[in-house]
Amino acid sequence: MSRCVWYSLRSPRGVVGGFGASLHYCLPQFAARVCAFSSKDTGDDPPPTNPPERGSGTNNAPSSNTSSKKFVRNATILVQQGCDIQELPVVVRKIAEDEFISFVSNKIITAPLSTPPSNTTVEESASANDLKASLEADLEIIRSIDGCHSTKGVLTILKERENEAPSGTAGYGPSVAIRALEKILKVESLLELKELEETEPFERIVNSIVFHADSKAILDLLDELRSYLELPKTIDMLGNEMVYRCSENTLSIEECCDAIEVLTQCRRPEMVEKFWSGIADQEKSISERNVHFVFSSLPYLKVSRRAVLTVLERRIPQLWWQMSPNATIEVLQALVACKLSPYRVTQTLARWLNTNIHAVAEDELGAILEAFTNLAYSDAQIERAIERYVKAKGVKVSSQNLIVTILRHCEEFRLRNAHILNGCSEFFIANFGQLEPSYLKALFCPFAYLDFVPTNATKFFDTMNMFLDLHFAKIRPTDTIDIMFAYICLERFPLNFVNRIFNPYFLDVLHAKTRPERLDVVRGKLKVFDTGLTLECPDYDGPLLPRDHSAKAVFHDGRIKRIVNYITTELEELAGGPECMTKFSVLQHLPVNSLYLVDVIFHPPGLGNIFSLNTMKERNINVAVLVHLPEYFDSTGKYLIGPQVMRIRHLRRLGLKVATLRFDVLYKLKIHPQELREYLVERMKLALDALPPPGATMTVDGSL
Repeated sequence: MSRCVWYSLRSPRGVVGGFGASLHYCLPQFAARVCAFSSKDTGDDPPPTNPPERGSGTNNAPSSNTSSKKFVRNATILVQQGCDIQELPVVVRKIAEDEFISFVSNKIITAPLSTPPSNTTVEESASANDLKASLEADLEIIRSIDGCHSTKGVLTILKERENEAPSGTAGYGPSVAIRALEKILKVESLLELKELEETEPFERIVNSIVFHADSKAILDLLDELRSYLELPKTIDMLGNEMVYRCSENTLSIEECCDAIEVLTQCRRPEMVEKFWSGIADQEKSISERNVHFVFSSLPYLKVSRRAVLTVLERRIPQLWWQMSPNATIEVLQALVACKLSPYRVTQTLARWLNTNIHAVAEDELGAILEAFTNLAYSDAQIERAIERYVKAKGVKVSSQNLIVTILRHCEEFRLRNAHILNGCSEFFIANFGQLEPSYLKALFCPFAYLDFVPTNATKFFDTMNMFLDLHFAKIRPTDTIDIMFAYICLERFPLNFVNRIFNPYFLDVLHAKTRPERLDVVRGKLKVFDTGLTLECPDYDGPLLPRDHSAKAVFHDGRIKRIVNYITTELEELAGGPECMTKFSVLQHLPVNSLYLVDVIFHPPGLGNIFSLNTMKERNINVAVLVHLPEYFDSTGKYLIGPQVMRIRHLRRLGLKVATLRFDVLYKLKIHPQELREYLVERMKLALDALPPPGATMTVDGSL
């Protein structure tokens, strides 16, 4: 947008004026709210005529012995970026009596610079000599200041220099003022500094820095003042100057980001929120070399975070392919810190990972995958990238942290990828001697959760048993219970660990070291372990745990409850009447656990058969109907996760036929009665027959 749009709005103090933005802004309208710009800024007075304000066209370097520049008030504007409209803070400055200007654009009106004459060789030479002499004089003053041991000595040196200087000049440059201020901070106590801050000599030092120092020097000084928050006036003056320069678009992207971080640490959040306009106006200056700096500033922003993120979302698709791994990691970690997962950014970075997977180091890949996991984001490109990496590296991977991170990502997003999981199992077999015992749960349990048995199953489980036997005492008791639960999910029976698990000493340690809020979950897994061995392992002398007859609440997903209640009429019709169907029950042979809660049971009339089921004789008579939610399947929607597979297997061991229904299909068909009825009939025909109990043999006709 090449043109500037002026606008005005009458306020109790006069007319408000400003520029239209070079972004896709709507016409900014000031909100009817006014508050102090900073903790110490109180001035509504226009800046003095000597020295003139920046942008007035007369002089861009005001004298340091005048009062400091001041902003007037806070104000907000409505900013539109695409379909998004947001109220954001804006910089407002008084330019004349009852005249204000708002800076939200890089279109700053300044007087044109006069063109110097062509024959200026002598003048340039003289100017260079003067500059050299000035620098030498400043270095001499700095050496004198470094030799001082008190504030009085520093101020005396500066006063002498001011007296020697021509009238109207400070006599020393900003580098001298900065060194003087650093020296004063070093030799004075906080109480003396608070008193000194109100004196005129100290204010002249700060004004010299504000008017003449470059932005990097001011930022470095603000960074040092983080430890001197008892000097609010000084911090406010320096912070106001940085906001002023941002409004004039004289700060680079990196300096804007540094200012946001430093002023946040100086506890000036109201200043921080005004740097969004400097970043937005320089959108095209955001490159692969500085984009991570802008992302790293997002955690420090609150009000204007969304506006800056919108700019980044537009920019990052244009430069992602040039980003370095470290920049990508910083971007992702900034999003994690903000708890944001913008789809356009995460999708672009997933594409970056798949494109550059060959050039990513192990620790970098681990950090990237961990960030994606924390952002709750995964897609086909990330899965392909991991698959390519595991295929290429395999057992050559040296970092067990990386393998743990890969398996955690697969478990979190239910990625049942055979190439990835087989590669991780090969790593475990090849490197088990160097593995930390604390990593065993993270290396083994994802296989059970995804119901995946590696192709090298025999060697894998032998290695697992050997490692667990060697390091049993080094593994946390809760992790041991999770590992035992994983064994049962994979239909493996670790009988050689039963005596260690059901040992009074182990159980005492388990209860003592488990957090109270997790104790019920751990007990539930231990009971499932005991029940699973009882139902499936003929060599197990169990159950070893007493049956729990206490009344307790069992969690049942509300989505399943609602859909079952909605289709109750159709289910009763299939069962043969209401007396032939029971909803939401737990069989007497199973522990009271949400895993074993059966959604619907079809049975002969009456309830006696359900609560006194003879598992040896009454087989394939009762039908358990289970509703599976989308998260019960892997990412492809084809395979059930391990706990649900085990749930079906245990019900079949008890002699029940098992029919499964998909929640998403039921939800779609609930408004189509005929199609719903056909779907239910089809699923009942495909019900799985009961499995024989452990140790039983089947006759030719299928009976026990």
